[in-house]
Amino acid sequence: MKRSLASSVLRYVIVAAAGFLLAYVLIAFFVFPDDGVATGVKVPVVVGMNYEDAVRRLAAIGLKGTLGESRVTSASPRSTVLAQHPAAGLDASRGTSIVLDVSTSERPTTVPTIAGMTQAGAAAELKRVGLNLGRVQEEAADDPRGTVLRLRPDAGQVVPMGTAIDLVVSGGPSELFMPDVIGREVGEATIMLEQLGVQMAPIEYDSASTLPRGSVISQSPAAGASLSQGTPVLLRVAGKP
Repeated sequence: MKRSLASSVLRYVIVAAAGFLLAYVLIAFFVFPDDGVATGVKVPVVVGMNYEDAVRRLAAIGLKGTLGESRVTSASPRSTVLAQHPAAGLDASRGTSIVLDVSTSERPTTVPTIAGMTQAGAAAELKRVGLNLGRVQEEAADDPRGTVLRLRPDAGQVVPMGTAIDLVVSGGPSELFMPDVIGREVGEATIMLEQLGVQMAPIEYDSASTLPRGSVISQSPAAGASLSQGTPVLLRVAGKP
């Protein structure tokens, strides 16, 4: 009787232990699959691979490839991985993002030196080398109105063709004074005043003047007078239109 009872107890203990062990294994593998297993991986080398292939290579070991910078280069095919961050060989947790810089096949060109040119001349030069005119901002300066003062990106930088180049151009001096244009040829006087950014009134002609035809015989305001951007300037010219 005692032996039978002991055998029953022993069987019960064995069954209970087996059940406990099975439950532990199930929980370990299905509920907490990473318990007791290292979660870190070595970052593989993906430099030189195609971007899509590199992303798949990283995903296979639990890492995430993300797109970083696109660099213009003629040394590598388009979408080739040029650099990776973190670097290969470092330890990383699964799910870590690996930033991949890739190449682009866009043809490069060099930003020309256009400071000091007129806005129209600068735009033509940019078009000649495959670049576009971007935003144009005026800034008060002693340079003639419309003269290019600065540009961004700067001259000499290598950029993809089609890049927009922003310009800062002269808006003329912040304080304007009427120049003396009496005796000048009307075309020359008009260009001088337009560069200052003043508003020109319709030119008046004096057919009775004995001065050379086309020369300025009077001006309003007078030379040296302070001007604002909206001040109309009237020129009287010898001869007929």
